[in-house]
Amino acid sequence: MMGNVDVDKLNKGKNEEDKLQDTSLFANYVNWGVIKEDEADGGKTTLVKLGIVYDTRDNEPNPMKGLWTDAQVLISPKFLGDASFTRLAVTHRQYFTLVQKRLSFAYRLSYQAKLSGDMPYYMLPYVYNTAPNLTRDGLGGAKTIRGVLRNRVVGQDFAYGNFELRWKFLRTIVLNQNLYISLNAFTDMGMVTKNFEVDLTGVPEELKADFFSDEKESLHVSYGAGLRFALNENLWLLLITAGQLKKKTEVAGFI
Repeated sequence: MMGNVDVDKLNKGKNEEDKLQDTSLFANYVNWGVIKEDEADGGKTTLVKLGIVYDTRDNEPNPMKGLWTDAQVLISPKFLGDASFTRLAVTHRQYFTLVQKRLSFAYRLSYQAKLSGDMPYYMLPYVYNTAPNLTRDGLGGAKTIRGVLRNRVVGQDFAYGNFELRWKFLRTIVLNQNLYISLNAFTDMGMVTKNFEVDLTGVPEELKADFFSDEKESLHVSYGAGLRFALNENLWLLLITAGQLKKKTEVAGFI
């Protein structure tokens, strides 16, 4: 057994070179002290949120103009969970009409950081937007940096941005319903601005270079395009493909 995983069962019938190791990377992190022993099985976190929202969008699901800005302070008190910390999440979005009813430009900028306390490692992937929306994917996936795989960019403090042109090239009526199809071109970017501090003193020296990089964090950039189908300006299905620009190309599709 490896933690709660039955490795013997998973390895049954596999070739020797395809078998899983007896000790997982997660187990090594716990043994080395990279993940604290009292956090290894997760924990309970209750957040109290205080925030303010300023919203002037002309249409909530499909805006052509306006602002949408929110700021949140997220407080995790010790008496309501296993950890005590405070985070700040500030997100600004703005929409511009370039051609009436046809072409618009939208962008989003967000900065999220720890203000105080000790945050457990398992809370790192959480990215907060206006309540109740959040994602547990870190920077990456369909909600933040499209084209970067989920949980590939995770840190204590981070910033990200999205910039998108939206061209509604077809408007028609189908079964008495207003339908439009738009073509969207975008670029997304983000980076960790402060790393999550971990104790590496328990890691064998000969293995540090294999598991931990001292490479300086830089901006992760992706680009892509997609189609949006919308009914009556408020019900839509979005299909996007994206490719990562930096170092390694990845293509991802989202619906």
